[in-house]
Amino acid sequence: MKTAQQWHIFCTVVDNFGDIGTTWRLAQQLHSEHQRDVTLFVDDLAALGVLVPESDIYTSQQTLHGITVIHWTDDFLEIKPAPIVIEAFACTLPNSYRGAMVQNGSICINLDYFSCEDWVAGCHQLPSYQSDGLKKWFFFPGIASQTGGLLREQSLFADRDHFCKHPSLRQQWCQDWKTPLPQTNSIKLSLFGYENTVLPELLASLSQHATPVDVYLPEGKLRQSASGLFADASLTTGNTLTLGQLRLHLIPFLPQAEFDKLLWLCDLNFVRGEESLARAIWAGKPFVWHIYPTEDGAHWHKLNAFITTYNMPDSLAQLNRDWNQQQLDIKNLQSCLFGLPLLSRFCHQKAKDLSQQQDLCQQLIDFVQSR
Repeated sequence: MKTAQQWHIFCTVVDNFGDIGTTWRLAQQLHSEHQRDVTLFVDDLAALGVLVPESDIYTSQQTLHGITVIHWTDDFLEIKPAPIVIEAFACTLPNSYRGAMVQNGSICINLDYFSCEDWVAGCHQLPSYQSDGLKKWFFFPGIASQTGGLLREQSLFADRDHFCKHPSLRQQWCQDWKTPLPQTNSIKLSLFGYENTVLPELLASLSQHATPVDVYLPEGKLRQSASGLFADASLTTGNTLTLGQLRLHLIPFLPQAEFDKLLWLCDLNFVRGEESLARAIWAGKPFVWHIYPTEDGAHWHKLNAFITTYNMPDSLAQLNRDWNQQQLDIKNLQSCLFGLPLLSRFCHQKAKDLSQQQDLCQQLIDFVQSR
């Protein structure tokens, strides 16, 4: 029984923070909610350090929140495999470790990328036959009933609702993170995305809205896109830039543990990648997903499949497409802003409905136990 509690998670940081963000969150939930003994192998400690500032990016092995974190390098040490191994996003396991897994009879799960495309349900939990005898299965996160769900901590909704109901908590959080409080009766937006040439047009339109608008723009790739409207020198963390009805707050890149609160603070959230998408869904607020673009355009199939599966209202669906096309229909943007109360009710109910599906962590545990 003690041996069956051990899990090893391998993560290669390809780009941005989605890979390490997902695997770190999974490791935490396995440990804190299910008392698993978890070791996370990651090849880029600097990426983890951005999400978890208390980590040491210069050490080869450390313990963070009860989780063993090992720097995965080319000089991989001989380590006995765990009974359960998560190969996150099709990363390539070290040859010596893989060979030992076969001898150990370890179960290997290829935790794949989130998708709502039709083919995913047919591939979820299928075995992946390996010539060396390794026991390996595909596992797909998703929101469709026949997929693996999303990571969702047991206390997430209670924490969210408590934060949203108590102004003093929001005030304290803003003070702690040097984030200006929004104006009374303003529309509040968060902007977390990849570079986007339409950002100046979006901000200019918001500056002409009928009511005040507070926009929170974290440090990151998207911020430089605002230089088309503001001087580069002014785009410094800690500044608040004013234009008409718009107040643009340039806030720090938040640790993963604090990002949810920014989403809960706002009325409309722009997010990127997959880890942030999941958190936007659980926030129960309208959101715009900037999906990672691919050269062959395959991301459009993935985006449209998600919009359909989520049953996203037309105005919000079109805003999602506009943002990813780096084009902006001002009338559609205004329709979303004026329709925020209705969209908010829809997204809040959608989060509640989707929470009826077992979360990804529990589904992984149940799958392993069935094997």
